[in-house]
Amino acid sequence: MTLGDFASLVQLGVGLHAGTALLQSITELTESPLERRLSRLHRIAALKLQSGPNGQDLYDHASDLIGDLEVKKVQFFNEYKEVVAVNGGFAIALALLLAAIAFLSGAEIHMIIGLLIAIFSLAPASASLLFLWSRWRSNTEVLRASIETLHKQLFNVA
Repeated sequence: MTLGDFASLVQLGVGLHAGTALLQSITELTESPLERRLSRLHRIAALKLQSGPNGQDLYDHASDLIGDLEVKKVQFFNEYKEVVAVNGGFAIALALLLAAIAFLSGAEIHMIIGLLIAIFSLAPASASLLFLWSRWRSNTEVLRASIETLHKQLFNVA
């Protein structure tokens, strides 16, 4: 097994880490469903506002939840910035490793080194995405429950 055998894997690792560091799609993927649902409920609450006295409470509650969501989005973006720095560091380290592989492609390596290169190339980006997703889920758990309660109140579901 030679070091050159891992060039494509390291290239993939550079792309994964640079992609997770530079693209903000993870923030949109996590926030969008909750934001769209809350926006729809807010519009429904605005319609109920015209139909009776209970409508004002529902509308105010929906407005408060929109504010809470905005706060959660800011907190999530701050966590995302930290992950960007880590993934950017990994992308740079992998790019340097790729440059070394270009010069030493014929060098024989032990299987353990190959395994470490594979783990170093793939695991951090995957772990960071899982971390961000789990942080979003845990940070918005109460908010999601409140949105569900609002939904039940708006549609008079027991």
